[in-house]
Amino acid sequence: MKVLPTSFYLSEDVVDISKKLLGKTLVSNIDGMRCSGIIVETEAYRAPDDKACHAYANKRTPRTETMFAEGGTSYVYICYGIHDLFNVVTGPKDKAHAVLIRAIEPLEGLEIMQERRKMSIAKKQSCNGPGKFTRAMGIKKIHNGLNLCSKNSSVYIEDSKLRIDPAEIISGPRVGMSTAEECSHWPWRFRIKNNPWTSKPDVVVYDF
Repeated sequence: MKVLPTSFYLSEDVVDISKKLLGKTLVSNIDGMRCSGIIVETEAYRAPDDKACHAYANKRTPRTETMFAEGGTSYVYICYGIHDLFNVVTGPKDKAHAVLIRAIEPLEGLEIMQERRKMSIAKKQSCNGPGKFTRAMGIKKIHNGLNLCSKNSSVYIEDSKLRIDPAEIISGPRVGMSTAEECSHWPWRFRIKNNPWTSKPDVVVYDF
């Protein structure tokens, strides 16, 4: 399979790219061990107007600086001091748009992923969350800022030729966004319908 080219990521429509990433194959080649999985769930984030985005109002910090890179760059950060979360930077340089990959359906390297997760990779709970699949694939904060358009990178995304019908894409509010005011309601979480590897919750409930 061919690696997705830089041109795939340069559109300023991060929502459209979030949908198009569904069905693509995420690959990690870390410590000489190849693992891969089909992307089955994504979330879109867009500066400067998205209050849920780390770079809201084009805020530039040591952490968010990677978001201002050219599309096709990895943005990996640590959530709650525990989970390494993997994002794909999109858009032209300095636009600070990104897509959070929330879940994958494992394809290759199942034994490796199983060892990293200390559980059967056949269980959907092994990769149905943004902190779960990164652990399974060995993706960590040190993989921030990678060129995702080269097979020489530790992490990249291939075109699996799997095309997801728009009717098979479920959209809804992003997870954990109750403090993002009106942006909390934006339906920018995308999942492949009826795919058992997508994350919980199925329905986002607010507690304003």
